[in-house]
Amino acid sequence: MTSSDFAAQNRAQLIEYFHGGEKGSGNTSLLGVEVEHFVLADDGNPISYEPVDGRIGVREVLSQLEMDYPQATYNERNDLLGLAGDDGSVTLEPAAQLEISIAPYAHVHDVERAYRHFRSLADSILAKRDAHLEAHGYHTTRCAKDLTLIPKRRYDFMDAYFAHIKSDGDRMMRASSSTQVSIDFASEADAVRKMRVASALSPILAAIADNTQVFEFEENHIPIRRLQLWREVDNLRCGTIPGIFDDGFGFGTYADWLLRTPPIFVTRPAADDPEGERLRPFFDTAASEVYADAPMSRDDVEHVTSMFWPDVRLKLFVEIRPADSLPEKCILGYTALIKGLFYSDESLGAIEEALGVSPEAASTRSAWPLSKGCVDEGIAQIQTHGLGGLVYGKELRDWEALLFSLARTALPVEERHYLDALEAFAQEKPWWWVEPRPS
Repeated sequence: MTSSDFAAQNRAQLIEYFHGGEKGSGNTSLLGVEVEHFVLADDGNPISYEPVDGRIGVREVLSQLEMDYPQATYNERNDLLGLAGDDGSVTLEPAAQLEISIAPYAHVHDVERAYRHFRSLADSILAKRDAHLEAHGYHTTRCAKDLTLIPKRRYDFMDAYFAHIKSDGDRMMRASSSTQVSIDFASEADAVRKMRVASALSPILAAIADNTQVFEFEENHIPIRRLQLWREVDNLRCGTIPGIFDDGFGFGTYADWLLRTPPIFVTRPAADDPEGERLRPFFDTAASEVYADAPMSRDDVEHVTSMFWPDVRLKLFVEIRPADSLPEKCILGYTALIKGLFYSDESLGAIEEALGVSPEAASTRSAWPLSKGCVDEGIAQIQTHGLGGLVYGKELRDWEALLFSLARTALPVEERHYLDALEAFAQEKPWWWVEPRPS
């Protein structure tokens, strides 16, 4: 086969992978929740992977969690990097942020149980060593440059790539933490609908879940600062997905975006050198060319999809990414909010109507009256005018009221109370969310 044959095959492979996430009608109600935490000594010093100055290292925390999450992952040097069990997985972000990825559940109380179980274990381990977990959008006691990477080559490649393109990717890697909720989709059309709504709502969801009081060790007075940071990392792979609101957007469009963008690095040797180096950097060559020497494996596909960080990401699920790392009650509230908005046709329809989307466009993948520029303008409005910012012609405070109202109506009665803490959190903004700033 020629390289062009492999390129076409690889595009088809990506599209087939996305279709593999389709759950079919009536089977689309699971919620996957991921929460990243900073690990700090009680005196404010960051806890790194290895122990430093008598402080516990995060590797030791993982080793003590292994009894409850028994499936361990190691690097080539036998460094412990992750764990998994029935309730989910525990992994490390680049600068030793500790992440719990909770197994998909349909009910918020199951997410609550799994998260509390993780926290009871981790908190107990850390308290004995004068340390604790913190949930913030950005590190509160250090600048990014002062935080060290864990021994994972993926992060070495990413660090070098961000230096190559001269971006603030090191800040994203080392000093940011988020809450992400993943949702199922029934079909390609359902995935596109949910991705479009989530992309349009990304500034509003980020505002509801804004939890960044400090940025680069200075008091932060800019709303949704972490979302802005992520969008500044790399124009090729972050922000609003290119063409998401255009006519006919679908799995093929998303695959084309992945394939025309450099993969940063690959995880297999070249086809003509099977014994050669497995991990190889590609900072300037499109993935379509990099992988044109052989069919992409499932590992190749999953690697490529993981090297993109838009506001909303497509895998075998739709991953909604704008929220900062949050305290427990707000995590549960945010999970309930996403459930009430995205697993309800009534909620989705009301949001589309508020966005000016016709019912026909909403159901047929036709063009929406939005663009990347509309999302960017919404972010700029929030950062300048806070709760009074105009997002798609409606004030942010009115959008927040609408979303909470829709979710509260859509959720089962026994889950509505989870929204209370998040709604209070969203309304209790500091002065710089209320007083407008100069444009």
